[in-house]
Amino acid sequence: MLLGSHTAKIDEKSRLRLPAKFRHDMPDTDNASYYVTSVDGKCARIYPTPVWERIAQKLLELPQSDQAVSKYLLITSFYGATSEMDPQGRILIPTILREKAQLFGDVHVIGKNNYLEVWNMKTISNAVDENPLVAEDWEKLANMGI
Repeated sequence: MLLGSHTAKIDEKSRLRLPAKFRHDMPDTDNASYYVTSVDGKCARIYPTPVWERIAQKLLELPQSDQAVSKYLLITSFYGATSEMDPQGRILIPTILREKAQLFGDVHVIGKNNYLEVWNMKTISNAVDENPLVAEDWEKLANMGI
């Protein structure tokens, strides 16, 4: 399971060196193949290929004419690319996504259970500060058993 947050670097060739903790904990990494994408252009999501394939299979089962499905496919395809981890533990971030999300130099890599998010340091800090958990969130989480 991927949990926590670690600082990492993206080099001048758009390669993210995954923190050792996440390299070790990445699920389904037998082939070290990943799908790197975004749902909003604010951060990169790194999915192990088997995890992304499960999402893609669910999407195939939904009506392709549904506007939400169509948007999701458009956005994740626009930003997305497959990537292999190199022997140094680096994964290529697509240039269009790297530029849109301002993923240069030091970044935060955040574990989201079965995938990772990669954020610009300032963007994630502002998002956390501007979106605290409020009473309604705590109530909803309590109702879900959290």
